[in-house]
Amino acid sequence: MTLSIVARDHKTGDFGVCGFTDIAGYGSLVPHVSLKGAVATQAYVNVDNGLKIMELIDSNININKAGNIVINNDKNKHMRQMAAIDKNNYFEWTGENTLNWKGYIKDNNFIVSGNCMESIKVLESSANYYNKNLNEDFPLRLIKSIQAGENAGGHIKNVEYYDSNLNKKISKKTTDIFGKYMSAGLTIASIKPEIWHNLRVDADENALNELEKTYYKTVESANNLNKFYNGAIEVRPFFWRKVSKN
Repeated sequence: MTLSIVARDHKTGDFGVCGFTDIAGYGSLVPHVSLKGAVATQAYVNVDNGLKIMELIDSNININKAGNIVINNDKNKHMRQMAAIDKNNYFEWTGENTLNWKGYIKDNNFIVSGNCMESIKVLESSANYYNKNLNEDFPLRLIKSIQAGENAGGHIKNVEYYDSNLNKKISKKTTDIFGKYMSAGLTIASIKPEIWHNLRVDADENALNELEKTYYKTVESANNLNKFYNGAIEVRPFFWRKVSKN
């Protein structure tokens, strides 16, 4: 039950991922960014898929080839959803066993992808906002694009699934299955990194709204900090981690 946007800022070349999900920890599961590209791993998440794509593009393999290499080596690929972008290429995968509504919209310098959404209108609203606000600051543009999708219906409110024990399909409220807490995150890789390029709201009933508030508060705090220390503090965000070999 996740909606994400992966994008490249047409002005700066920065890469970013932003989105929300119906469980805690979006920021630890979905976004992966570097100065060479961005990936969102969602649905039945395999975080290692995103990390492996990051390693491949770091070796100068384009994102489309990297994505196909990784997904074709995942035995559960039909349960995954991934979207990825580099400077000139795109990759998207939505497995047939992910939950409806599912899909993606690809346009110039971005992909919006989602699963368990109310309808395609959710993704269309996110994409339309992103396209119509070219001059907005990149981080805020990403956040508001996802908010536009949520305002257009967002995630489904009831989940229909097959219960093997009862041997029948069951419909339950989303909150009865996953609880009332949602999460949201924003991660950006930039040659001019800022404190507000790595933000998370891990468990909140209004995670997207809190993410926007956190953005504004962080920008204000960082500017005050920069003024006091006369620019002496250098930000070097931790973008992505290597796949563990253990």
